[in-house]
Amino acid sequence: MRKFAKYILIAAGLALAVYVLAILGLNIYLQSEGLQKRIQTVAEAAAGSPVRITGTHYTPWSGFSITGVSVRGKSGVGQPPFLAATSVSFRFSLLALLQGKLVVSEVVVANPFLVAISAPPPPAPEPKLPEVAVPGQGTSSPIQPPEMPDHPPEAVVITVPEPVPVPSPTPALVEVRRIRVTNGKAQLFDSKGTLAITLTGVEVTGEVLPDRSALGTFEVAETAVGAYVHPGHVKGTFTWKDGRLVIPDLRADWAGGQLTGRLEIGPDKEISITGAAEGILIKKLADDAGINGDGSRGSLFSKGTFHGYAGKPETFTGRVDVSLQQARFQPLDVIRQIGELMSIQELQMLELKTAEAVFNIRDKKVIADSIVLESENLVMDAKGPIGFDGKLKLQARLHLNERLRKDLAGLLGSNFKESERPGYQQMPFSITGTVSRPKSDLLDKLTGFRIGQDVGGLLKNLFKAPPPKPKAESNKEPGGG
Repeated sequence: MRKFAKYILIAAGLALAVYVLAILGLNIYLQSEGLQKRIQTVAEAAAGSPVRITGTHYTPWSGFSITGVSVRGKSGVGQPPFLAATSVSFRFSLLALLQGKLVVSEVVVANPFLVAISAPPPPAPEPKLPEVAVPGQGTSSPIQPPEMPDHPPEAVVITVPEPVPVPSPTPALVEVRRIRVTNGKAQLFDSKGTLAITLTGVEVTGEVLPDRSALGTFEVAETAVGAYVHPGHVKGTFTWKDGRLVIPDLRADWAGGQLTGRLEIGPDKEISITGAAEGILIKKLADDAGINGDGSRGSLFSKGTFHGYAGKPETFTGRVDVSLQQARFQPLDVIRQIGELMSIQELQMLELKTAEAVFNIRDKKVIADSIVLESENLVMDAKGPIGFDGKLKLQARLHLNERLRKDLAGLLGSNFKESERPGYQQMPFSITGTVSRPKSDLLDKLTGFRIGQDVGGLLKNLFKAPPPKPKAESNKEPGGG
């Protein structure tokens, strides 16, 4: 019995040694320069772009791995590659491989970093006019009329080519059943080189179905849209088929509230979005955007739609409705500074009874169809275009009731007119600049003087008390030598 056990142990040891030697030999082969060049050539043919890899190896637990992968894509000189990853691993079935099939049970892309830069729109081609010879100028030959045959042809024979049979698609040589992305990151730039979207901590798990479609789940730990919007814990499910991506249940945390929506991207880069925001905290929203939100409170609710083709702003259409509940925040700087100088608390911090706005996307811009902010004694409304670059061109009105006009007596100019609101008078003004740094001629209109943007300095000089006389002069006796 002991002899049989000894033989079994020897056989097991030999089998283990052969297995280890096979793995070692396989890794030596995989790390050979010739094989890596072949893998690189195949990858470049599939990606249509230069591909760089630093190494390959195989382990029983992680499968076949390609390390240091980078795809140049359309990135220019000095720009980071379109896609880079620490490693791409393939777990495959050895039994299927012995049967002549390559079945990849799972592909794992570790630490990918995607950098996409939108190409600027191509310049419109200049129309080329035909050269026409002018008598007595130049050496160009005059345009000759086309020659017409003396007699029409007796017959015209049209040969219709036989249809070429379309070959049936050959079955895929490689079958992939599962794809995972771990700890991914992406940066998307617009055509001007401005960072538009950042995604960090991307996790994706997808199942590939027999018809080559896919479905799965995803999660993004942190996102940034421009410099103002920072949703977190973005997650949902997705389906992909025939080049169409559908995310039916997008969810995210944003400024203490929740975002929900649906996203669909077609193979021709057609984008459709519907979404809603609930319970977004105004103070947290201001802090995330880098705006002073001291003393602010209230919640934002919104719903909207968007449709268009990526890279074609002329096709963008949509609508967004926004409302605030129990809102309290600082008004425009000019209003706040006047409130400070005149000790009018309502102008320093707006307590809003009504706060709502309607925006429509059309004609390559966002149109503010209606913005209304109403407090106890003050109403501000505005409308006008907001460019996709954040530039403002709003026509606004300030409505003051009789009580507030009395408090500001002596400061107001003669630009106020009767308002459609009973008991109020209104004054038009403009809001320009950008979303992050708005400018206004409100103070010019309020006072009736051309003051410009230096609100604080001028008003403080106008209203501050005169400086006291020096002490030495006040103690000096009249007529003293």
